[in-house]
Amino acid sequence: MTATEPSIPPAASSGIAERQNQPAHMQRLLAYSHLYAVAQRSRRARAFGTLLLAAVAPIVVIFLPSASDLLAAISAGWLVLGRTVLAWLEEHAVLEAVRVHELYDTRLFRIPWNAAIAGREPAPEDVADAAAHITDDAPYRDWYSIDLGTTPWPADVLLCQRQSMIWSRSDHRAYGRTILITGLLWLLIGIAVGLAKDLSLADYLIKIFLPSSPALLDSTELARAHWQHATKRKQAEQDIQDLWDAHRTAPETLAPADCRRIQDAAYLLRRDGPRVPSFFYKLRRNRTAASTAAGAAAVLAGSED
Repeated sequence: MTATEPSIPPAASSGIAERQNQPAHMQRLLAYSHLYAVAQRSRRARAFGTLLLAAVAPIVVIFLPSASDLLAAISAGWLVLGRTVLAWLEEHAVLEAVRVHELYDTRLFRIPWNAAIAGREPAPEDVADAAAHITDDAPYRDWYSIDLGTTPWPADVLLCQRQSMIWSRSDHRAYGRTILITGLLWLLIGIAVGLAKDLSLADYLIKIFLPSSPALLDSTELARAHWQHATKRKQAEQDIQDLWDAHRTAPETLAPADCRRIQDAAYLLRRDGPRVPSFFYKLRRNRTAASTAAGAAAVLAGSED
């Protein structure tokens, strides 16, 4: 590990709430936000093609049945392309985004960079180039939105890590539920079309189910992946809570190394976990921000009892 910023005196706040809006930290935040958006382009392309094929299948069966076999062949090819080339492009972009995300957190939290899991720090030029793609930084200000009060370092870091972990866990669980329901509804629509057209089982499988199968497969696999990811984040939450409970009893027991260990878990979860689309995040942002702020306030109030 290599230090990124000097530690601060015991019982002093690191000023995360104020420092996070400084230009250097804001640049890193904008950079990783853009890089995550790049990763989502491959995901969106894959999802669009899959959903388009699923949507077209019932229409073809009704209005152009002679093209059903061709549509089935295209669906099989798209399934292979999506699971290879597009998946690789997404994974590569995610890795770049996660490394810049880690740089943002470690510099803001004043904890050391762990080269053992994250490799070398991203080059400043690459960070600046990525950040330049976002010109309006207003939505990114006060990113860690909880009230830290006068919480000393590194306890203030732990509270920010807690907000991030809970926020992501909530989004992943909700998104997994949403995509599973959507996939099942589309399966039922396909069955209904097959029954309405009085298709045989073989015809239904070839003309409707096969073109729709990539969408159904993606929805079930993604739902499971998001729920499993939410469970892993819940376990990390519990580790954070254990550290906080120990800190309440004996403040001196919380060390920067404890926060670094939580950061390691956060990095691996971001690197290896599924992605929540930005539109879904934005839909839930205000509600999730309010709930995490209330939760942090309750945690701080509990520590003063």
